[in-house]
Amino acid sequence: MDWLKRCWKWFLGQSVFNKIVLIGLFAAFVPFVLPTVVAWFRPTMIHVGVAFYSYERGIQPQGMNSLYFFEKRNLVSDCSIRREEQSVPSGRAEAPDPQAWVLIKLLLENVSDRDITNLKVGVRSPAINQTTQLLTAPTVVATGAKEAPPDVKPLYVISIGKIPDASSVVVTLKTAMDESLRDFIYVKRRPVTIQVPYVSADQFRQYPPIVSRTNAVKMLNREGVLRTRDDTFADEKLQVTMLPSNEPNVKEQDVSYRVLSRAKICTEAEAGVW
Repeated sequence: MDWLKRCWKWFLGQSVFNKIVLIGLFAAFVPFVLPTVVAWFRPTMIHVGVAFYSYERGIQPQGMNSLYFFEKRNLVSDCSIRREEQSVPSGRAEAPDPQAWVLIKLLLENVSDRDITNLKVGVRSPAINQTTQLLTAPTVVATGAKEAPPDVKPLYVISIGKIPDASSVVVTLKTAMDESLRDFIYVKRRPVTIQVPYVSADQFRQYPPIVSRTNAVKMLNREGVLRTRDDTFADEKLQVTMLPSNEPNVKEQDVSYRVLSRAKICTEAEAGVW
């Protein structure tokens, strides 16, 4: 208490300008420490981890051949996590249209001995827009919707019906990479960030959680273990269908999609690091 009195006395002795600066610094610092303070006084039932990826499938000319590929890369370090490619004679194969996405993966862990029901997670990120979709394992009942509270940046709200005790789920927010997002990430080199302003459920009131930076490779491995009977990106294979020899070549159309710059080649230890 004496220490607080001395601090208050010192503050009153400052000039008006210094008081304004100190109040501004305090106001900016509070949002960063609030989740930690809440966790100290009120142990949480849910832990939140996050990782970012880009996912690309594309076609590149290679002399008389066409190189088909897909690649997952850590969006933070721009390290290639997995790349698969196949070179075939031009006009002799069919493959999905080239495209790229940004993937935000959230690991939600129920660390309590009770089920969590009607969980809601609010998410903000420059990698979320009107095209954002929510992906989950078939066993997870979840929905997602973009909301725009008054005077606040839009939120993407994830709603999950139930997370059993001592279990976890991985949910993915997938956003198509348009020219604006491509320019943001690969031209201006601005970092993709994520905020989780709140979580809430039947078992606890709304509060701002601590968000852990999860190793990207470990996140993919964890998701692979949790997912079952799911054909999304976690287990995707390069799907190139070769034409029978008795069929004529297909005319390859001009593709407007521009392949991303090549990702860095990193060791497995580096590939998932933030």
